[in-house]
Amino acid sequence: MTSRERVQTALAHRAPDRVPIDVWGSASRLCNRLYFDLADDQGWADLGPRVSASRSGDYVDPRVTELVGADICHLVFGKPRFFAPRLDANGIETNEWGVGFVKIAGEPAVARVPFAEPDIAALERHAWPDPRDPGRLAGVVEQARRWHERGDRFVATSSLVSGLMLDIGPYLRGFEDFFTDLYLNPAFARALIEKIADVLIELHRFALAPLAPYIGWVEFSSDHGMQDRPLVSPEIYREFFKPAYARLFAEVRKVVPHAKIWLHSCGAIRDLIPDFIEMGVDILNSLQPRAAGMDQAALKREFGRDLVFHGGLDMQGALSGTPAQAAEEARRCLDALAAGGGYVFAPSNHFMQDIPLANFYAVYEVARDYR
Repeated sequence: MTSRERVQTALAHRAPDRVPIDVWGSASRLCNRLYFDLADDQGWADLGPRVSASRSGDYVDPRVTELVGADICHLVFGKPRFFAPRLDANGIETNEWGVGFVKIAGEPAVARVPFAEPDIAALERHAWPDPRDPGRLAGVVEQARRWHERGDRFVATSSLVSGLMLDIGPYLRGFEDFFTDLYLNPAFARALIEKIADVLIELHRFALAPLAPYIGWVEFSSDHGMQDRPLVSPEIYREFFKPAYARLFAEVRKVVPHAKIWLHSCGAIRDLIPDFIEMGVDILNSLQPRAAGMDQAALKREFGRDLVFHGGLDMQGALSGTPAQAAEEARRCLDALAAGGGYVFAPSNHFMQDIPLANFYAVYEVARDYR
């Protein structure tokens, strides 16, 4: 099978010749240190493209795709051409959503939010991101066409935006206020969530329309869970968030009707999975195995007819041990999820600084050889 055939077979819940493999997606990048170690080990004099796709890593190198036998080529959207972050006299840098950040110990921390008060009228006065900024698509359509026309590659997007309503809302309102609004200011909370959805719909319409002939899935990243429970109760989720997510995914399907909806969420999200299915999610990542209720074999039994699973490698301990332990974790994950198709092998989140290079090699070797 070609990579495209292999992935399409797995997405159709049929068993391919081997399990499809992924790297460089929205939740499967390499941190810079690990990537530098890999490049040095492979003797690559030049590094790959520095796209600053994620705080977790700045590079996306197609040579790594070939090295590990990955089957998916991920498009990385660009930055807006007509917006530059604004730095004020207090050292606060404001992004295109209007959120101000300062650096603390080298990491960004929220210093100013655009909606300090629950004022619905302020939502219409706010300067939202320009959905038609051409910088987001710089070189992306051409790359998608080249990969697609090769005939053997499965092409997917990476996430256009880091986060969705449940993630962006707390930055716009402030974390404590956003979640207490669900109880104390429900009209404003609903208006903010729906407005964010409106903006995201327009962003995705513009970015995805020219990619429709080439892509097989569209990635969305939105963390819904903590280690032991969802971020909000299922009842609150269904009242405030589920309609907005369902609307976003439905509008995306109108633009790319043949593409699957891929959703990343960390944490203990078992109680929300039936809602994800009803919202239109086709592929679910991260399957964080140490989170409460996320036993992968049980998830496969209960939801494997309705969802394709993606990811699942334990990044909270197993992969930071020995190469033998990492290989055993890869086999555990494959044994739980691969039978009968409907699974793509990948980590449950990015490969970070505590993952030794030998372990990175080990898990992909197991996946390539697994039958």
